[in-house]
This record gives sequence, structure tokens and C-alpha cells, in this order.
Amino acid sequence: MDLKDIYIHDSEILSVIENTQADYLDFIISFPIDWERNIFQKKILRFHDYLNYTIKEIPFATQPQILSFSNYEEIEYGIGEGRNRIEIKRKKVTLETNAGSRTLEFNKVELLDFI
Repeated sequence: MDLKDIYIHDSEILSVIENTQADYLDFIISFPIDWERNIFQKKILRFHDYLNYTIKEIPFATQPQILSFSNYEEIEYGIGEGRNRIEIKRKKVTLETNAGSRTLEFNKVELLDFI
């Protein structure tokens, strides 16, 4: 699945959970499933093999709401030197929220049901 295939506008970020062993970042979101009747459902927006998660948001009275995403691109760079150098290839995206933005690099994204 590609982030461009997920319509995340107006999803509210309830929490963000890092799984360091499995190397993914879960955004627990309130996801719109019926716009006409204003019905939302709890879902997981999971970013696999993520790097460089950055939050640039102001303090806000409510939970941040995702308005859109921008700067969606594929990036490549190296970390380290000599035998310790690894090459990184990831997707990069900025999630624009009503409080600012959140940027991260990842390999794969999924929208999952919250169990």
C-alpha cells in the first residue's frame, strides 16, 4: 500500500507508539469511515523501517488532526564511513497537522484495523 492510496485527511492522532524490536511506528488514529454521517473508527497507520521521526508542532488544546501530507519523495543517502557505512533508501513524507507538522522516513506504510 502507498500513502497516496490512503485518504488520511481529518484523521486525529490519538497516540504514536514505537516498536523498537520490530522497527515500526504506529500512529493510532481516529480515521473517517463515513464523511456524510461524521463517523470515525480507530485505526493504525503503521510505518515500517522508519527513520528520523521529527515533530514540529505547537502546544495545542486538542489532539493533532492530519490535514494532508506533503514533500512525499524517495530519498537515498549513506550513514557512517568505511566498513561501517550503510546505504539508506526510504520514502520521506511530511504529515501536515492543525498544530504543525510531523516528518518521517519509512519503507512501507499500512492502514490496519485497531484490535
